[in-house]
Amino acid sequence: MFLSELKQNVSRLNGIGQTAASDLANMGIHSIGALLTHYPARYDDRMTSRPFHPVPAEGSVNTRCRVTGHEWIGHGGKRSLKVIVEDDTGTASLICFGRNFLERRLSPGTEIFLSGQFQFKYGELQTGTFDFEEVSPDPVDFGRILPLYPLSGKLQQKTLRKAIRQALNDWALNIDDEMPPPLRERFSLPEKSLLLRQIHMPASPGEIDQAREGLIREELLHLQLTIGRKGLEKRQGKVRGAPLPENRLMALLASLPFSLTGDQEKAVDDILRDMNGPSVMNRLIQGEVGSGKTLVAFLSALPVIEGGGQVAMMAPTELLARQHGENAARLLAPLGIRLAFLSGQIGQEERRLLLEELREGNIDLILGTHALFTEDVRFKELRLVIVDEQHRFGVKQRLSLAEKGLHPDLLLMTATPIPRTLSLTAFGDLDISTIRTMPLGRKPIITHLAKRGNEFKVYDFVHRELAQGRQAYFVYPLIEQSDKLTLKDAETMFRFIEQQAFPEYSCALIHSRIPEEEKKRTMARFAEGSLNILVATSVVEVGVDVPNATVMVVEQAERFGLSALHQLRGRVGRGEHQSYCFLVFDESLTEEGKKRMMIMKDNNDGFVIAEEDMKLRGMGDIAGCRQSGFMKLSIADLFRDRDILLWARDEAENILRLDPGLLREENSCLRELFHRVPPFDSELISQG
Repeated sequence: MFLSELKQNVSRLNGIGQTAASDLANMGIHSIGALLTHYPARYDDRMTSRPFHPVPAEGSVNTRCRVTGHEWIGHGGKRSLKVIVEDDTGTASLICFGRNFLERRLSPGTEIFLSGQFQFKYGELQTGTFDFEEVSPDPVDFGRILPLYPLSGKLQQKTLRKAIRQALNDWALNIDDEMPPPLRERFSLPEKSLLLRQIHMPASPGEIDQAREGLIREELLHLQLTIGRKGLEKRQGKVRGAPLPENRLMALLASLPFSLTGDQEKAVDDILRDMNGPSVMNRLIQGEVGSGKTLVAFLSALPVIEGGGQVAMMAPTELLARQHGENAARLLAPLGIRLAFLSGQIGQEERRLLLEELREGNIDLILGTHALFTEDVRFKELRLVIVDEQHRFGVKQRLSLAEKGLHPDLLLMTATPIPRTLSLTAFGDLDISTIRTMPLGRKPIITHLAKRGNEFKVYDFVHRELAQGRQAYFVYPLIEQSDKLTLKDAETMFRFIEQQAFPEYSCALIHSRIPEEEKKRTMARFAEGSLNILVATSVVEVGVDVPNATVMVVEQAERFGLSALHQLRGRVGRGEHQSYCFLVFDESLTEEGKKRMMIMKDNNDGFVIAEEDMKLRGMGDIAGCRQSGFMKLSIADLFRDRDILLWARDEAENILRLDPGLLREENSCLRELFHRVPPFDSELISQG
């Protein structure tokens, strides 16, 4: 019997009535199997003696003592019992607020085991938070290591411990191993049933360590096998044809006034190898803002088009999609590539004609937004799907576009660098190409921090840059004033900047509520240099490329995540002039907020920033993504357990390379690992 098969309801356990079952359900625990994988968050060591004197540094006492007397504090109905106790090292007081009924149980002369957090107060050692048990030959909660579990509602530790103890005794004795014996033996790990007993009822700290290692290895192996299988499934079904022609690709390279960086060349080689291979490509290009990912995507599209296929390129915003369209027209149209642009803003008749041309195969490359998902968008021969800023799209959206062709290759792009740990998990079913090298001539952006109240010094600096013919961004967390939040907003600050701070310069405002055509005209004016200052929200985080803009000012910077700040900073530094980023933060910044600001000040490398972001925030919201159950691991921590994660990935790859016949009868443990439905989903959903 495997743990995943223990589907009996927790209400079958003694002490788990309707209320306790409801509290467990609030934590996602419905079955006995789920209860057994509700692992302790920490432990209370009641084996090691910690007497009254000297008091341990953390104030934690665990001792055998005797009640010597009672006192009362307070008056009338507010009187509280104080119990005086002593052990071999000294005396202490137990303040029984709300527990005067302990007068009888803790009568003078009673011998007890006592545990609690003590401190010196009013000239004595005392505590108001304690647990005790009368001395007996077989104590229930003393002389052992007690697990402390996450709780919900009115659920108590004692109730949960009792239920888990029964589950271990009545249900877990015959649980089969889910770790293949060779792996278990390699690390000297005991059977699964013993690992569960050790994690819930450890006899020593060493047993806790052994149980944690075994359960973490098993869980991460499940995760990596699931991801590996998804990757294999996505790569099936491709019909290999003749090698793709590269004449147009070479023609575009010859027309460029610069050479590709080494990272760009390697990314193109990776993509061409995938597209010419026997399996469907499923590749992610990750690269710094401005590192040239879009050019790599265009180069990748040319062999597909020359070979008779069609390409769809999708971006999350019309602003970014239009910029891709303009770049494609400049670079690809001279090579005879037939281009089209599709968004929700296109009129019905124009849309009808465009979709007809697409179905007939008269469009080679179509660029657009979410409008490409709609049912009436059909292709004659879709062979490559390119998704920019892929984390802003849902998995179903990406798949719905890919399903418009017969197993087309998939190329994803992101300017949000992915930490190595995350790339092995959330993106573990993708091959990854990394572009870290910036184009020649780019200068590192200098980042300054400024407290709110000192922003006029920042404005003086911006004045000097504008006087030299440069341009600047001012970014704010809100569009308009809020009754609930005392934050600067873009609309109010636009009026201030235009009328008071920079009246001699031309300014414009852009945010998500402004009509697309107006946003398009504003961005065109800023790009051509007729606007000096662009006031915005984070709508300019992606898709804005103005080489003459040299200053990015982000006010209330503490309201933005590290990824967003790095993206915003990447809007400048795209030309030959030195560029600057000013992060203006509130004086009431938390310690974590200060760390985030210093990370931005000290680092220009997005990959370093992403790693630091993961340390601060954990795995739940990294790379701008929410997880759909993905990070709900029972015991493993993807950052802390990175070494085991690497081991699990290698072992999963070895298992998946085996002849499938070996997975049928010869090794039931391996078969369960391979076919198990895990308690997580390795797909991502968009942030929205």
